[in-house]
Amino acid sequence: MATSTASNTLTSGTRVMAAVDLKGVPSGTPGKVIHVQGLSWTRYWVWFDNGLRVGTLDRSKLATVDEWERKLSGNDAPVAASAAALGAPAAAAAGGDGTAMESVGGVPGHLIERSRKARERWAAKTAG
Repeated sequence: MATSTASNTLTSGTRVMAAVDLKGVPSGTPGKVIHVQGLSWTRYWVWFDNGLRVGTLDRSKLATVDEWERKLSGNDAPVAASAAALGAPAAAAAGGDGTAMESVGGVPGHLIERSRKARERWAAKTAG
């Protein structure tokens, strides 16, 4: 069976758990990585045991079986590595208030934040 590498990247065949609730896949649902894609931003296609295949999942949405068991035992170990450990830009790791930003629909968090700020500037400019 394939295992995680030292850089915390999953490989095809790795058994994983949904670390968060996904559309049609509740948190804790087991599955298997069926495809890995991407160079600077690695995304995963997972076939979950409930029959759904979900694509373009970020590593933060998945946990290995060991990571999931540590979370359930209350060790407070992070389910997935921090964005910095995965090589993500610092802007994507935290929002303006210091909270973690998530990828939404495959769009990195820092781009969502940039768009939100641009909409606020535009609204202020058109309001007067």
